[in-house]
Amino acid sequence: MDYKKLSREERDRLLKSELTSEKIKFMEKYKLFSTGDLRWYTDKNNTPERIYFSHKFLKNNGIMEILFRKYQFCFAKLKYFRENIEKYEAFKYDPKEGFVKTEMWDAEFFKHKKSARFIDLRYLQQITELNIFLSFVNWLEDENNG
Repeated sequence: MDYKKLSREERDRLLKSELTSEKIKFMEKYKLFSTGDLRWYTDKNNTPERIYFSHKFLKNNGIMEILFRKYQFCFAKLKYFRENIEKYEAFKYDPKEGFVKTEMWDAEFFKHKKSARFIDLRYLQQITELNIFLSFVNWLEDENNG
């Protein structure tokens, strides 16, 4: 099929039909739209277009991989959370209600269950050295911290 000949709305509808509902919710949250080359972009808040994913990436990966790609996490962080996600809960922040438990597609924070500490995904994004990240998660797991 020549996706370039379709209108953006037609192409988005067709491509979204290949995705799970949680992936579609994620895409709607970040106002992603497709292009003829099967990439998903945003121009949220009237900013220059920014590519998020290829359609192939969206189809072939789970919501955690998609969320972590959005935040530009390295593979080591992805691997750690894949292996330890049961130690965390997904949350977002609402100014009226405070921290609100949510689903992975909507996560902006992780709550570490043992320590009850909230971790801003933007904070994790800033950690660029593996030893600092490992030191941070070891600190969370420390029995004296919870």
